[in-house]
This record gives sequence, C-alpha cells and structure tokens, in this order.
Amino acid sequence: MCDTFVALANSTADGSVLLAKNADTEINEAQHLVRFARREWGKGALVRVSHRVIPQPETTWDVVLNKSFWTYGAEIGFNEWGVACGNEAVFTNQASEGDGVTLIDHLRLMLERARNCDEAVDVIAGLLTEYGQGGNCELRGNSHFDGGFIVSDMTGAVEIQTAGKQWAAKRVTDISSISNVHSIRDDWYRSSLEGGAGPKADFRQRFTDEAKSFCTAPDERQKASYDFLARQKGRITVRTMADLLRYTGDDPDYHPYDGERPTRICMHAAPYEFRFWQATGGLISVAKDGHVMGWANATSGPDASIMKPVFCGVDLPDLGPMPRESFTPGAYWWKYERLHRRVMADYKAVMPELRRDFDALEDRFFAEGPHVMKGSTKEKQAFVTECWRLADEAADRWLARLTNKPWSVAGAPAYAAMWDQFNAAAALQP
Repeated sequence: MCDTFVALANSTADGSVLLAKNADTEINEAQHLVRFARREWGKGALVRVSHRVIPQPETTWDVVLNKSFWTYGAEIGFNEWGVACGNEAVFTNQASEGDGVTLIDHLRLMLERARNCDEAVDVIAGLLTEYGQGGNCELRGNSHFDGGFIVSDMTGAVEIQTAGKQWAAKRVTDISSISNVHSIRDDWYRSSLEGGAGPKADFRQRFTDEAKSFCTAPDERQKASYDFLARQKGRITVRTMADLLRYTGDDPDYHPYDGERPTRICMHAAPYEFRFWQATGGLISVAKDGHVMGWANATSGPDASIMKPVFCGVDLPDLGPMPRESFTPGAYWWKYERLHRRVMADYKAVMPELRRDFDALEDRFFAEGPHVMKGSTKEKQAFVTECWRLADEAADRWLARLTNKPWSVAGAPAYAAMWDQFNAAAALQP
C-alpha cells in the first residue's frame, strides 16, 4: 500500500514541480537508496528484470531510486531530466497470464528510458503490449498486482494506470494524488482502449476489483492526500510534501495501532490482517528551470526520520551494504530501523519533541536546497555530505537516548506482541 502525490508549477510557492511518495512495504522489507549513472550499452544488450529478460536501450539515464532490497525495480525515483515517478499496486479483474514486467520494474524502466512524461507513457505502453504483467510482487507472499503511477517532468505530470495489458493516461492540471485503486475514469487522453466506437470507456469501472481494493482503504487515503494539498494550493513547498508524507490525520489522540484498515498516509504497522505494512522509505523530487534534486530519508518511518538531499550526477553517501530481510550489520536502513521501532514503542511520548528537533534541521536544509540545486557538482556534493552528516548526528543522539531506556512497547498487548514477533524474525535487538 502506498500513496503518490504531485503539485505542478501553478500550485507550488516557487513554480517548481514537486512529486513525493512513501514506499509502504512489509515490516522487515528493508529499502535501499541507490543511484545508477548514465550508461551506454550498445546495440543488442539485454537486461534481466524481476521475471523476464528484455532488450536494453543503447543509453540509460542517470537515476536515483528508492527500492526494496530484493527487487530489480523501485518504488519511487527521479532521473537527470527531471522525470520523477511513484507507483501504486492496483487490484484488477485481469488474470495474470504468466511472468511479465511488474509495476516495480516499470518504474525503473520508465526513469532509465524517458526524458519527459510523453516518453514515459510510450515506454510503459510498449512494455505492456510486448510482455504484459505477471509474476510475484511481494517479498513474503506469492501474489501479483498491476500498477498505477504518477509521472512528472519539468513542466507537467500524468497519471498512468494499468490492468493486464491495458492502460490509460490522464493529464494532471494542478495537483493530483493516487493510491491503491484506479482513479482514471473516462477522463484519459491516451489509452489502449482508444479507437472503439461510442463513448470513452470508464477505466476504473471496467477493470477494478473493488472488493480487494477496499481492504487497502485507497479511496480514504487518496482523499486525505488530495485535500491536504488542496488546502495549500498555490503555497505548496518541499516542507508541505514532507509534512504530507508524515500525515496521520487530524485526530490529536491518534496512536499507530488505531484502526483495522490502513487509512493513514504515514502508514504504521499494527496487528491487523491488512496492516502488517509500514512506510519504509520516502522521497520528494523537485524540478524547476532545467534543474532537479531529491530529498530522501533512506529509512522507514517518515515521522521518525529526516529528509536529506540527493542529486543525479552526485555520489550518494555511504549507506553500507544492501540490507536484507533480517538485521544487516552496517546497513543504513537497519541502523535507523532501530530508532524507528523505539519511536513506535512509545509514540505519543516521543514524537512531539523528536519532530521539533528534526523539523528544525530539515527547515535549514530546505532553505538552502534551491540555491544548491543550481550550483556546481562540487557544491552539490559538499551539500549532500554536510546535510547527511548533520542528520545522522541528530538521529544518533535520539537513538542513543532511546536505547538507554529498557525495550518496552506502550499500548495494546497485541501491538507489543507484533513488534516482538517481527524483531525476532529480523534478529534485531531494538
């Protein structure tokens, strides 16, 4: 379960295009922030994606991706041209015909191959026509789902939604958000369905499995994210997007174990059938006037983390080895997963002070970001190094402070038992 949202230049405070997403995955499904530089492959090259081997283009673009450790593709990312994308699982009435290209792979392939939104639509349309969709999309399960996307570029954005080999694309005019259900009706401008006689087809009505979709509460989350942006329309900034990634609603008594359905944008795990998932990675893309940068936490728990700058053409900080499903020594994600789980254990007591501390640091970073985005590679590299150093020092102070307390989970016994179970499965001592 995930949520992606975008604001175009007519809705942001400084005329930039902003796209953001939380990657919501299984509790121990570690995420990794990666960068792949532009590469020339030559004619005839092939690439192995999750379940297929497909032709590789002669050139792939420089990309920054947030991905699960076991996947070829990614949950969210951006490229050197300012194209950004977030994906969503959608549940359809189309049977899987065998191993195809998964929605996770589609995201990486669009970013590696497209220089604008129209090219991204061309990429996914071609892949669906040639290979369809199919194959397992879950770490610990054996299930398939199709894909929904928002893709943005320097000047605009599109929603792309799929069902088997079928697809539709809708232009974004100002703000938009999507969740785990088709939201395109008959308002598409391009589709695999065009050319038929009579009125345009309603994509959601034709292809959505409403019963499966309901379990993930996508309509509630889509409305929450859209309304959040609408209240700030014309004044939307990177801070707005960061706050939305952390949004748990307006109930002052909220606690992470509340509710059997996952209705919050900042998704926290809880001991219910449809809530063994958590927000395990967040990223914000900024594109303006030919310049692009991103903000990433590289950890889970958006509300227990700090957004730090990343750029194409600039080395990422040392994030250690690729994390695995169990605790991986030296891996950045697992180090700060200990902080995240300590915060979840005593959420209401810890969160207010922690966020005051982290927000102040982020505000400093966000204020400097627009200037550095236009700077040299050397300036960008220095900014990345300094911001990540300061963020890690702040997170380390909180981790040391909370680790000094005995491990104890406040709240319902089932919630405590859930964390004990997943900590044991990961061989993690929080």
